[in-house]
Amino acid sequence: MTDNFDINNFDDDNVWDLFCEGDTKGIFQLESHLGRHWSKETKPRNRKDLAALISLIRPGTLMAKDANGKSMTQVYADRKAGKSDSPVEYLHESLEPILKETYGVLVYQEQSMAIAQKLAGFNGVQADTLRKAIGKKKADVMEAVKKEFMDGVEKQRVVNTGVAEEIFSWIEKSSRYAFNKSHAVAYAYLAYWSAYCKCYRRQKFYTIYLNRANRKPYPDEEKKQLINDAKKADIEVLPPRLQHLVADFSRDKNKSVIYYGINHIKNVGGAETKKIMDFLQDCEVKHFNWLGCLFSIVEGLRINKRATIALISVGAFNGKNNLASRQKMLYEFDSWKKLTERERKTIVSNYNSGDPSVFAEDLSGAINHLIQGRGLKINARRMETVKDIKDSLDNPFYDINDNALTVAIDEEKFLAAPLTCSKVDGLDIINSTNMCQDVQKGTITGKAILAAEIVRIKIVKTKNGKNPGQEMAFLSLEDGSGDLEDVVIFPDGYKENKDVIIEGNTVLLHGEAKKGSFIVNKATQI
Repeated sequence: MTDNFDINNFDDDNVWDLFCEGDTKGIFQLESHLGRHWSKETKPRNRKDLAALISLIRPGTLMAKDANGKSMTQVYADRKAGKSDSPVEYLHESLEPILKETYGVLVYQEQSMAIAQKLAGFNGVQADTLRKAIGKKKADVMEAVKKEFMDGVEKQRVVNTGVAEEIFSWIEKSSRYAFNKSHAVAYAYLAYWSAYCKCYRRQKFYTIYLNRANRKPYPDEEKKQLINDAKKADIEVLPPRLQHLVADFSRDKNKSVIYYGINHIKNVGGAETKKIMDFLQDCEVKHFNWLGCLFSIVEGLRINKRATIALISVGAFNGKNNLASRQKMLYEFDSWKKLTERERKTIVSNYNSGDPSVFAEDLSGAINHLIQGRGLKINARRMETVKDIKDSLDNPFYDINDNALTVAIDEEKFLAAPLTCSKVDGLDIINSTNMCQDVQKGTITGKAILAAEIVRIKIVKTKNGKNPGQEMAFLSLEDGSGDLEDVVIFPDGYKENKDVIIEGNTVLLHGEAKKGSFIVNKATQI
């Protein structure tokens, strides 16, 4: 954070470093994997660079190829980087002033218009007509515009007819991808402002974006990416707990943490959230045990079954010193629902009576007081059922202890991302040497072994080399420290390990870390 927060300071090196490092999750127009990748590739250091980047990641530019089959986006990146095999070239010297800022690549519609004005003497109206005509792709209109262009070239005598023909065909092709520069510049301002906020107000930035994640087409994916991105900045998103239950994502101004809002838990709606938050205003629940939550919140507020299961599954009823098994709470809640409404009301009344003799540590003890006849007379036939419910609590049908895998799966289901632990944490990972964030932050280089879940795979075929057409893969990994996207396994390694390179698998990956990326040599199933 800085005391001199100036969002219109466009010369802030820290902000431009953020773009160059590809740290653009949440940045306007650049938050996708594509935006992060090309931001790192093109390394914008000013608003002109940024406007070009925003235009160059449009589908048309990415699909448009030069004579060597390289996308125009890659051509721009290579030329900007000064690569020896990608010199900046112009079809004619007259084009240099127009295309210089984009390294000889026609990026904007306005550049096509400027070329027509320069070579054919078009005025502004004629140039705009040219742009519109090309976009409409109507043969008769195109023929008329081309004739007007060629007539103008002959009068201007800047280039000969052959060069003019080639330039016109080039402009015509560019219409499939060229972007409007005025839009790009406006977008660049918004991108920079959002990057500035991320750079100097990160905790607030993530909090606001998480609260708006449900407006995205894929809310769960958005939340997960933001949470993992926050981890990279050493900002932890804490799961809902009794001691810090909040309606929406909220930041702690004294700590680098964000509290997960219960209104954003899947299956917990606005009505349930309002009931709980209103209750919290009048009652201190952070020291409640599980029975207190079951009787006062779930039963007392009549929270519906789907919402209750979600709240239990993410640990929302776990207090600071009461980290009860979630599986045990789910098991007891299922047993609780098997009781009649009169039986449940009697148990709650007994619990709230203040009589120490009816105090119970768990649901089995609370039901036992019901069996003993405290507050309700139960007929013999029903009593057998109640006793069976108590017996099942004393002797569960399955293991009701939590494990890391179950906790991680449930949190991913209801919170979009595992927050307490990862799927890997409960497995035998003694042979791993590092975590994803060690690689992502570049704190390690050389040989390393990662234990991680494969969350995404992109299989491609090689175009060059001795045997083109071979399969290789790009992986996205995840462990308790966060995610890692720059992971590659080349053809030989992929061929030998493809039986375990499967989305959702937890694997040990042997390989080499280098500049924030990881090259896999061997993969084994955990």
